[in-house]
Amino acid sequence: MKEWFKDWFSSEEYLSVYQHRNHEDAQKLLELIIRETKLSKDASILDAACGAGRHCINLALWGFNVTGFDLSKSLLKKAKSDAALQKIEIDLFCADIRKIYLCKKFDLILNLFTSFGYFNNDEENFCFVRTAYNLLNKNCYYVLDYLNANFVINNLVPETIKEAKNKKIVELRRIENGRVVKEITIQNGAKKNSYLESVQLYSKEKIIAEFEKIGFNFDKLFGDYEGSVFNENKSPRLILFFKR
Repeated sequence: MKEWFKDWFSSEEYLSVYQHRNHEDAQKLLELIIRETKLSKDASILDAACGAGRHCINLALWGFNVTGFDLSKSLLKKAKSDAALQKIEIDLFCADIRKIYLCKKFDLILNLFTSFGYFNNDEENFCFVRTAYNLLNKNCYYVLDYLNANFVINNLVPETIKEAKNKKIVELRRIENGRVVKEITIQNGAKKNSYLESVQLYSKEKIIAEFEKIGFNFDKLFGDYEGSVFNENKSPRLILFFKR
């Protein structure tokens, strides 16, 4: 399968489609994470696949030492611009999540907003988890915010059409070979662009087993950004806390 994320996340259209993912969402999730991990204010945090920096910026504003990386230069540019407007410092760099080389260690590693399961096999999908184990200080947390596969399968909306900034956005969704696939078409006047998203649907049990195989200890999980108890069929999110 083509590495769809390289084209899609680097496009100017990406933020148009996901503009509903606002800073309020990010703040709710981060408040849950900070509350549950009991991080001290001088803690070092790594935000993996940080995108346009919604989570990075909040964390830096709260006084944490934040490092973030992403493959998309356009999203990183947005993150750097927003950080500069807020007059905060964040160590941001461009990298493929499968090829991360860092010397420093962290007190918390974040993998948020389903920035997981993009690749074609388990080896690549769990590659960063193995890297993260060695980047994490002892008794510290790795938090994975991922979709709940059962909820996606049972509530899949085959088609949505919306308007954003004079653009018509059509999203077609299907389940195919154990993945949720979304075809996105964006019409802007006479101009028409098409993109693809494809994410592996891992079960809670599979993820926990793979993390534990690497050496992590499963600690707790939640079903949404409010911190609700996880329900296999009703929870929209699978928010997992692992401890080294």
